[in-house]
Amino acid sequence: MDRNQFTDVSLKNSLTFFSCLAGLIVFTFGTIELTAQTYSGKSNKLEIKIQDPELAEKTVKPTVRWIYPDEVMESVSKEEVNLKLGISSISPVVKVTLIVNNEVVEVFENFTQADPGYLFDAWLEKTVQLRTGANDIQLIVQNQQGALKHQRKIEVEMSPEFRSDHALIFAVDDYDSWGNLQGPVRDAEKMARVLEDKGYNIEIIRNFTTFELLEKLEEYVVKEFQPHDQLFIYFAGHGSTDAATGEGYFVCKNSVNLSSSSSTYIAYSVIKSIINNIPAQHIFVLMDAVKGKGEPLSTVLSTIEAQALDSTDTGSSSDTILSSEGKTRIGILSGSTEYHQGPANTAGSDLSEAFITYLRKTELSEQPSWEDLLREFQDIDPVPVYVEFGDHSPGNGYTFKRSTSEN
Repeated sequence: MDRNQFTDVSLKNSLTFFSCLAGLIVFTFGTIELTAQTYSGKSNKLEIKIQDPELAEKTVKPTVRWIYPDEVMESVSKEEVNLKLGISSISPVVKVTLIVNNEVVEVFENFTQADPGYLFDAWLEKTVQLRTGANDIQLIVQNQQGALKHQRKIEVEMSPEFRSDHALIFAVDDYDSWGNLQGPVRDAEKMARVLEDKGYNIEIIRNFTTFELLEKLEEYVVKEFQPHDQLFIYFAGHGSTDAATGEGYFVCKNSVNLSSSSSTYIAYSVIKSIINNIPAQHIFVLMDAVKGKGEPLSTVLSTIEAQALDSTDTGSSSDTILSSEGKTRIGILSGSTEYHQGPANTAGSDLSEAFITYLRKTELSEQPSWEDLLREFQDIDPVPVYVEFGDHSPGNGYTFKRSTSEN
């Protein structure tokens, strides 16, 4: 090959190399322009940066916005809560799983695409039943790009106005050894009708033995109650008093009518001890049998009047009917040495008549006070006595006004 031929070949090879290099550069820059990618690096290192904002946003997980309970609420006053929340997500929402206290409540699917400009891309609303105390709520929100687990805790702190009221009524007419009566069962059923009108859940136990009485009380010891629930317990029938100790006893159907057979009766102290263990927060006992040990109503009324006068001077309220903390364990015991009943099929005992008269005064718009109830009982001859027992918290009381949850 001569010099001219060598030069020609070299020139052609050089042109071919630069043409390929130019093509590679054009092709590379064309790729950058089409895919919005940039190239940088040294030697063999290659770094890719995504500059497409829409593609970048689609990889972001969904966000949850709580409407109710809102973001700052840590507690609610009811166990039944209507959850409301909005979900924001660039990628369409596929599925939302709602879990309450480790149990799947519902799985939501088939979300429709929100209109442009709408506040949320998906909306969720569900009424759930929580429990008193701490509740764990979880949401698993899944869109087309991934999933988000959202978790929060809600405390249920029920107000005293939201409660259930219960009445457990014991009455004995028929006795194996004692003389039969005509008033207790009749009075109990009359009282139950009035209480039922006020929203009470009623249970009447008629003509029971000592074993049946104790068994029913023990049943209530393991019964479930919600915070602020009230329980009214009424006893009507024969009774006996120990002259030496002043201890009162309730006489059941099978109790033996002998002074030496008090072991077949149920002592008031035993009854109160069992009742104290019943988990209802507020308990009021009305014993329409015979006298037991207690405080004169006149003394209790004097204390109430003094407290009312003091609250007037200080401008504070003396209304302590129900408290959000502590327990009520109070009772009214007959002041008589024997059960008094009215004429057959007409009036009831003095104690039951006074109580029913009070109940019929209690209207939703005007609530007679605890003092009004004591004054009704003070008109009875002999006057009943007042007791506080067990885990009673001073200042706690009882109300027969209908619960807000029953309105």
